[in-house]
Amino acid sequence: MNQQPKLTIDFAGLEIPPGNYALPTLPDLRAYAFGGDGERALDDDYQRIERHFMGDLALSELEADDVRFLRAHFGEQVTEQRGQALDYFEAKVPRRFAAAHPDEQATAWAEQFAADRHAVKSLLLIGPTGVGKTHCAWSVLRAVAESGTQLRWQMHTAADLYAHLRPRDGEDSHNTFQRVADAHLLVLDDLGASKWTEWVEEITYRLINHRYEECLPSVFTSNLPPAKLRDALGERVASRLTEMCDRIVLKGDDRRKGGVA
Repeated sequence: MNQQPKLTIDFAGLEIPPGNYALPTLPDLRAYAFGGDGERALDDDYQRIERHFMGDLALSELEADDVRFLRAHFGEQVTEQRGQALDYFEAKVPRRFAAAHPDEQATAWAEQFAADRHAVKSLLLIGPTGVGKTHCAWSVLRAVAESGTQLRWQMHTAADLYAHLRPRDGEDSHNTFQRVADAHLLVLDDLGASKWTEWVEEITYRLINHRYEECLPSVFTSNLPPAKLRDALGERVASRLTEMCDRIVLKGDDRRKGGVA
């Protein structure tokens, strides 16, 4: 059985963020070139564009009009996808963090996430209470939305997550856990802050181990310094976090105390 050739998009050359886009069709080109040089010329143009996506022609080898068409075609999708992703973010972000805007580091991570979410490393944001870890986590989610990446991310505090996952009559706790564990992007705030029990330890290990094994990106925040985090979470969890995460240490004073006399 013959394999179909892999079609590729030159994101950098077209100056669009990495993502999933619909390739142009001949009707798309016909609509763009309305009043152009005729059907035969359009067929030639489209065949040339097809050869580009198949890797036979570099972007630099296309006609200038071809490149303008491709940028217009993908640009419309970028604008639409970014608008939808930002609408989803705005609907989910708490009022307290609505003004969280990404810095260069958050934007760079979001671009890597958009390019290949199974290759990007997770983030572990650590620092004392009140330095802005949760604010930073929300800024990462905004950066993902601004990249135009469309997915239904999940954001939980550790305490809320454990409360949500506790077995109760009439609910399938396994399916509930699996929906969280399989999230395309998971943010878990205040890791290590909850009272540590055997049940909490097991749930935390299962969750992080699943995301570690499936290369699913996460953003974790914790008030605990690395040594205490290892003591609090146990060796199994801490070892996986060390391998799967880039650690970002936030420093400073407790911002919440600024308005207290």
